[in-house]
Amino acid sequence: MSRLTKLAAGIGSLGLAALLVAPVMAQGPGGDRGRGTHRGGAAMGMRGGLHGLPLRGLDLNDAQREQVRAIVAARQAELKAIGERMRTARDAQRLAVTRVPVDENEIRARVTELAAVQADAAILRARIHEQVQQVLTPEQQEKAKTLQAERQKRRAERAERMKQRRQERQQQ
Repeated sequence: MSRLTKLAAGIGSLGLAALLVAPVMAQGPGGDRGRGTHRGGAAMGMRGGLHGLPLRGLDLNDAQREQVRAIVAARQAELKAIGERMRTARDAQRLAVTRVPVDENEIRARVTELAAVQADAAILRARIHEQVQQVLTPEQQEKAKTLQAERQKRRAERAERMKQRRQERQQQ
C-alpha cells in the first residue's frame, strides 16, 4: 500500500463523530477541560478541537456549548453514515490491494471510491466547521486562528524532529 493510501486510510478510520463531539463534551458546563463526560458517562479526555477549531481554548459559554452540541447532533446521522461508508470503502480497497493476481483496474476503482467518500467527509466537516464558526464571537474567531496557527507550527516542528530521527537511524 502506498504511503498516501495508508495515510488516507488512517485519517478515514478516525471516529468522525467522536472527534466532533468529544472536545465540546469534555469542556463541560463548568469549563472543566478534559474531565467532562458525555451522556453515556464515559470519560472524554480527547485533545484538540472540532476539526481544526480549538474549542477548548476559546472559553465557550454555556449557550455556545449547547449550540455546538446541537449542530453536531443535527449531523449525527450523516456522521454515522459517512463513517460506515468510509469503513466499507477502505475494506474494499484493502481487499483489492491484497488480491492475487493484481487487478489494477479494480484497485483504481476502489481508490476512486474511497477518495469520493473522503471528499464527502471533508465537505461534511467543512459544513459543521462553518456552522460552528457562526456561533463564535469575533474575538473567539480571531483567537481560534491564532491557536490553529500555533498548532500547525507545533505539528511542523514535530514532523521535522521525526524526520531527523529517521535520518539518524538510517545513518546508524
